[in-house]
Amino acid sequence: MNTVPMVIPELDTRTLLAVLCMTLALSSLVLALLYRLHRGLPGPREWVIGMVAISVGVGLLYGRNLIPSFWSIAVANALVLIGHAFLVAGIRRFFGQPVGWSLLATIVVVFCLPIVLFHDAPDAIGLRIISISLGMSLLALLGAWTLKRESRLQLNALQAVAVLLTLHGVINLARATQHLLQPVLATDIMQLGPSTSTFFVWGILFFFGMTAGLSVMVTERLRDMLRERLDKENAARCAAEATLQEQLNFLTMVSHEFRTPLGIMAASADLIACNLPADDQESAEELDRIHRASRRLSNLVEGCLADDWLESVSQSRRSGELNVTTVLAELASEYNVTLHADAEPIWVDADPYLLPIAFSALLDNACKYALTHEGVALSCRQKGNHVEVAVRDDGPGIDPADVSRLFQKFYRARRTQHKPGAGLGLHLVQRIVTLHNGSISLDQTHGTVFCVSLPMLKT
Repeated sequence: MNTVPMVIPELDTRTLLAVLCMTLALSSLVLALLYRLHRGLPGPREWVIGMVAISVGVGLLYGRNLIPSFWSIAVANALVLIGHAFLVAGIRRFFGQPVGWSLLATIVVVFCLPIVLFHDAPDAIGLRIISISLGMSLLALLGAWTLKRESRLQLNALQAVAVLLTLHGVINLARATQHLLQPVLATDIMQLGPSTSTFFVWGILFFFGMTAGLSVMVTERLRDMLRERLDKENAARCAAEATLQEQLNFLTMVSHEFRTPLGIMAASADLIACNLPADDQESAEELDRIHRASRRLSNLVEGCLADDWLESVSQSRRSGELNVTTVLAELASEYNVTLHADAEPIWVDADPYLLPIAFSALLDNACKYALTHEGVALSCRQKGNHVEVAVRDDGPGIDPADVSRLFQKFYRARRTQHKPGAGLGLHLVQRIVTLHNGSISLDQTHGTVFCVSLPMLKT
């Protein structure tokens, strides 16, 4: 029985060139999209130019025997070398190194010259292969050396691209050496046999790997830039928090230190007033000025201490069921104002100490600025899943120009400058309400109305 030997077909050079052309076209498209997305990054533009140049060069090489030899040999090989030079230039720009255009141009010119001079000599194919291979080898090794200078200890895309370029340089050097030691007898690159086909297979793998590696390099660069920016922002935030904490500590210390002398001043003024003759009107007026000034400064100190206290308790707010109607009834009795509310209890999740302070501050403001005590009113009603508490007064109202800054710390409206206060009341109210996931608003349609809205507990 006769056996038929198995024949392994050789890889067709023209087919491999076609696959290489498609790989290069796809690589050019990927790098072009990369450049379009990240125009601010140095490097991708040169990579696109380089990959497009190599694509056109290999496409012209594919047209061998179909187009003039000057185009399919001289121009094609020159474009391949120019493309390699631009890839190296992009890598150097990507890492902020000088491109060295003169060196790259010298390499391209030196190794293109024999190809251009002998492009139409059939027996000079070996010289042309040696020249293009040495040019690509030198450019690839130059790119690998650039990457090695930037290499870090951990594995990343940079090292992968460096390995690819090193292999590309070594393989091209080996190809040049082979053709130098073994003169080429063929006159057409399509007839050179398995070694050329293997080289084109390597070209497909190399450019596919380069495209993936360069893309990942950009991703890693963006990741590092983002991490660096976040680190800077975190450092700036920590510095700002430390400065703010120092200011708060200083303010608290000063506030505490002021309380004792202010108390002494007020007590001394009271003592002097008790022993002052009834007809000494001038001294009485001066004592009244001392009382007003010490009271104003005391209010400021107490407000600073209250703000500092609120800052500490807000870190861990107490939580519990609180009947808003009961709290408002007690405050209405304390301030002797009318409460308009339903008899049924309305429950909210609140701190039993903080929330009454907010309502008390609003009532205190209303009593302070109302034209008459009867003009102060307190109401409470249920609206959907929220409870709305309104504090109304018939005072002069708030200038529209002051509304936007009304809740700022230490801000006082122009119409209230003659009243005692430190500009902390509404600021503290807003902070307490926000701490309870609520909101506060101002309505001046009928008088001055501050409305606090709080989420109700689900029953």
